[in-house]
Order: sequence, then C-alpha cells, then structure tokens
Amino acid sequence: MRFLEELKNLDYLLFLLILLIQAFGVVAVYSATYSGGVSLFVYKHLVYIGIGWLLIFLFSFEKFENVLDLSLYIYLLNLFLLILVLVGGKEVYGSKRWLGLGFINIQPSEFMKISLILITAYLLPLIKGVKDRRVILLLLIYAIPSVITLKQPDLGTTVAYFIPLFFMLLVRGVPLRYFLLFGIFLLSLTPFLWKYFLKPYQKKRILAVIDPMSDYYGSGYQLIQSKIAIGSGMLTGKGLLKGTQTHLMFLPEKHTDFIFAVIGEEFGFLGAFTLSTLFFLFFLRLIYYHELFQRSYEKLFVAGVFSLILFQFTVNTLMTMGLFPVVGIPLPFVSVGGSSMISLSIAIGLLQNIYKKYRNPYMRLDKEPVYE
Repeated sequence: MRFLEELKNLDYLLFLLILLIQAFGVVAVYSATYSGGVSLFVYKHLVYIGIGWLLIFLFSFEKFENVLDLSLYIYLLNLFLLILVLVGGKEVYGSKRWLGLGFINIQPSEFMKISLILITAYLLPLIKGVKDRRVILLLLIYAIPSVITLKQPDLGTTVAYFIPLFFMLLVRGVPLRYFLLFGIFLLSLTPFLWKYFLKPYQKKRILAVIDPMSDYYGSGYQLIQSKIAIGSGMLTGKGLLKGTQTHLMFLPEKHTDFIFAVIGEEFGFLGAFTLSTLFFLFFLRLIYYHELFQRSYEKLFVAGVFSLILFQFTVNTLMTMGLFPVVGIPLPFVSVGGSSMISLSIAIGLLQNIYKKYRNPYMRLDKEPVYE
C-alpha cells in the first residue's frame, strides 16, 4: 500500500512532458536513420529511453539525502572513468570521449555533469564565506575534470560543467555584481584565450557563425546544411521521411547533434515550435519545484538540473540555426545518446524523490534550510 501511495505522489505532469519530448525524438531518429526500414539506432534509442524510465522510478524511491551523502564517492568514480577515457577511450572524429564496455559505449563526461551538481548541492550550504577552505575544495573539484575533458578535447562539455555552478551560486545568494565582474574579467582575457587557448578548428567554428560561406566545405558546412534544412521546412514541414537534406545525406550528425534540424525540415516551424513549447513547460515545472522545495540543498540541486538542461537545449537549437558555434551538445531527451539519456533520467528520479515529500502537507512544516 505504501508503494502505491508513493507512486501516486509522483509528478505525472512532468512525466507527460518528458514522454512527449521523447516521442519527438523517437520519430526524428526514425526518420534521420531510415534506410528502407527501421534502423538499429531507433531500437537502441528506445532501449535507452526504457532504461531511463526504469532509473527514474528507481531513484524516486531512493532517499535524496542518502545519494547526497555519497556525492563525493560518485564524483570520484566518475573522475576515475574520465581518466580511463584518456588512457584507453574510444576515439571518434579525433575526439576521445567514449569508454568501450563491450556491447555498449559510455560517455563519462555526461555522468560527470550530474555528479558535479550533486557534490555542489552538498558543499555550497556548508560554505560560510569566501575564506572558507571548502571554496578551494570546490574549485579543485571543478578544475580537475575540466582539464581532463579539455584533453579529449571537448570544450562544449567543459563549459557545460560550469553553467550549473553559476546558477547554483546565484541561488545560494552570491551577489549578481560578482558575476558581472567575472564576466568583464573573461572578456578582458578574450585576446589571450583566442591566441593561446583555442585550437585552430575551434577558431574556425566560431568564425563560421559569422561567415559560414568562408569555409563552405569545412567548418561552415554543418551550419549551412542545418540552416537550409530548417529553412526549407517552412511552416508545416516537408513531411516524415521527405526531408531532402536529411535523406540525401547532406545533413551531418542528423540523429545526434543536429536532430533539431531534422524536426525543423520535416515538421516545419509548427513542429519545432511545439517541441520548444514542451521544453518551456518542462522548465516552468522545474521552476515550480524550486519554489516548492524548502531546504537549501534541494533548491540548489533543482537549480543545477534546470540550468544544465536549459543550457543544452539553448546551445543545441541555436547551433542548428547557425547562431552558435558547432559543439558536441545533445538535445536533452531527444538526441541519440545513452549516457545523456541515463544521466538526465537519474537527475529526474532524484527530483521526484524530493517532490514526493512535499506532496505530503505535513512535510511543509519542515523548513530546515541547511543539510548537515
């Protein structure tokens, strides 16, 4: 009976939004990989979706505080996996980001995103000021995986590590002026970073946003083909399996990073708008969670998950429209990618465990602000 009661307290509105978003993904993957029949990618994608939902329900029954207590060990495990990638990872298109486990490949950097959010939610409420020694610990926790991920190389994922940190610091109460000062500091470093930090291909990708035709068959090719695909979809799209850019092999990485372009070409503005609206409602639901949750570490965790998914959605869609440099950022719950699907599903499951508590009106009396 208790099991059924807890099932009743899950957030089925959020579940419906995720299912609808995933349905877009399944249809888009089916079309993007179609070659006379259903491809293996579709079956793999469905399997990962199934595993994801299993993890959502499993973690919704695992007490969030228990997972938070283990956040350092989870982080260290993911750090070990990142190091293994450098040592013996699988190289694809010049990047070594995947770890082969026989029948599957995992991308540890996707799991590192969630583990960083977890350990930050644990540490931030304990930090009393800038001079607290745990500030140095937090900086090291972010610096080490960032250096390793940059070695893969994967600049997009490295940036994705820090976006939740900024949001979580803002939620923690760090004044906005510090973020503005940090932004000015980064801008002042732009010439140095451009000359000594960015690799040649990364510079070309940034310049391709300004003028993709300057390197049509190189760094500008993906952006040009993606923009053609989305623009040709017009209002209602060309129809399922009728996208010329998609099926005449002009659009690269169409089932992963550029899947939004497939949706734009075959379902038009209406399809892309509908998917974006579903994400908007999803983000509104997470904002509601932030207002509902009462403890500091709970608010921090939902802020981290919210900002990570928002960042990935924004970067991926802007990239496919030619408004952002090409980076390896998947569209959450839509792109093919088991590691991304599983890691985000774990995060949603943990949020459900917190949400269930506040479905009980007596839990609202417990306003412990700091987890100890």
